[in-house]
This record gives sequence, structure tokens and C-alpha cells, in this order.
Amino acid sequence: MKERKCPFLETKTVTFCKGFPAKMIPLDRMSSLDSLCETNSFQECTLFKEINQTADGKESIRGFSLKSNYYYHPKHLWVAPSPDNRNEARVGIDDFAARLIGRIDRVSLPGVDMPVKENSVCFLLHSERKTVRLSAPANGVIKAVNPMVTEHPSLLNEDPYSEGWIFTMRIKPDVVNGLYHGDVARKWYESEIERLQRSFASDLGMTATDGGEALTDISGRLNEAQWTKVIGQFLG
Repeated sequence: MKERKCPFLETKTVTFCKGFPAKMIPLDRMSSLDSLCETNSFQECTLFKEINQTADGKESIRGFSLKSNYYYHPKHLWVAPSPDNRNEARVGIDDFAARLIGRIDRVSLPGVDMPVKENSVCFLLHSERKTVRLSAPANGVIKAVNPMVTEHPSLLNEDPYSEGWIFTMRIKPDVVNGLYHGDVARKWYESEIERLQRSFASDLGMTATDGGEALTDISGRLNEAQWTKVIGQFLG
């Protein structure tokens, strides 16, 4: 894997006069070659996390955004428990899924009061002639669906963590304990990005990055057979 370093690390050469009575300043622990700054683990640094997190609670991981305080299912669904009712939660897809699917132009949502089971197909997203079948992230009952994504499906690409929420469901409060959250979610997300890059390189003979950042139009690089294979690997 290509060596990476913190994008906030800055090195400058300082010119000074040895005749002037100034003491040498030792390298700070945070800027030494052994620090997180110069390794692939720089994202574990608390300063990096603080700076990298935007005001809306999203952070960028290798070009893909992640909503830091949400819970994540392995099939790239997020779950956000209601602050007012622990038995209710909003559900949507993450930025990774939205990029893989491509431009979403139609949605097929579950009916209100419909019971759903974890890992069972719950709703469909359509991109031109292609369809993705996505699962429920937990056992529960559909409470409401987002009418905005039916009228404007592109919200799922443009704002998957906020306006692009898909449905709310009634759940047991402890179901989120089995989902990824916090640092665990960040590490899982990064491992998924690395898996995507390996899949592109080994199976598809192309790269999923441009200068180390994720391609903005991943699905546009794939023919239908390649798209189906990648969707099956990560969202199926």
C-alpha cells in the first residue's frame, strides 16, 4: 500500500543566525518521523479527527464522506436513532453506496407498517435500467417513508445523510449495539475503500482513485456486468 501522511502536516525550513543567543528547539513528538503524522495511521490522531470533521458532523475518509455519529450496517446502510424516542430510527444509504450505484433516478420504498427483517430485501434503488436490492439494517416495522426521495431521487446522491434519508422504523433500542459506530465505523469504512480499490485493480483492471482520492463517478467507469459484480460484492 502506498505510504500516506497526514494532509495537515507541514514542514518548513527555518533560516537563523548561529551568532544570535537562541536555543535550539527540539522536534515536537507530533512532528517526529515516528509520530502518526508520517504513517498510514494519521487518521487515528485526535487533532486530525477534530479538524477533519465538518460542522455538519461529516468527515472525509479517502474522499468518501462518513457521518460520524451514525451507526452503520455492513451493507452500507446508516441508522440514526431518534434523540426523542430510542425505539425509532432513521435509515439511509452511505456515501460509499451512493457512489457505487451512480445516479439514482427512481426508488421503490417499503409500505408503512410493514414488518422487515435484518438482511432481508427491504427497498429498491434504480439507476437507469439497473436495480439494486437493499436490505433492512435491523428487525423492525416501517414507521414512515421520505416522500422527498420519491419525488427527487437525486437527493440520495447529493445528500445521503440528511435530506436523502429513506425511511424511519420502529426498532428495539439495543439493535444498534450490533452496528459499527465511532472509531469502529471509521476503520470498517476505510477497509471497505481499500477492498474496493483492490477489487478495481485485480478484477476490473482499473483504479478506483485519482491521485489518492476516490473517483467522483465510480459507476460511470463500469460496464453493466462490472457494475453488477461490484454491487453484489459490497451491497448485495
